[in-house]
Amino acid sequence: MKIADKIRQILNSVLKAVCACLLAFMSLLTCYQVFMRYVIKHPSTISEDILSYSFVWVSLFATTLVFGERDHMNLTFFLDKFNFKVKTIVEILTEVLIGVIAVVVFFFGGIKFMSVGALQVSPTLKITMNYIYVIMPICGILICIYSILNIVKLLDDFRKGEQK
Repeated sequence: MKIADKIRQILNSVLKAVCACLLAFMSLLTCYQVFMRYVIKHPSTISEDILSYSFVWVSLFATTLVFGERDHMNLTFFLDKFNFKVKTIVEILTEVLIGVIAVVVFFFGGIKFMSVGALQVSPTLKITMNYIYVIMPICGILICIYSILNIVKLLDDFRKGEQK
């Protein structure tokens, strides 16, 4: 399972770096926007749009990272009552369901959004919205990869648990 752990480690590092860079960029852009609005008295509409889109991007990347680290909110009251085998099966089914939702909603839904967005132009940025919506299929693929890695880890832990 060394390869799966290495892939997870690389994905986690890249997503953490992307989130950190986006947050730093958003902080600087917010300072610029405040300066322009209150000191220069000429607010920047471009920075406002970029901040809005950056916020969506950082939220989706962070959500993907949370799914990858299995840190999302998890109610385990009933799951804790099951034995190890049933618990592992339920966790695997949960990961499969998350993967299916990621593919259907994020990937295919994101592709649809991108095709619609290709017809729309952002009035302030003058770019087509498909460049903004591309985050959805990217995160869908990443969540799906994480779901597969989580299933591999659960199966490996199950094999190790059976051997004890």
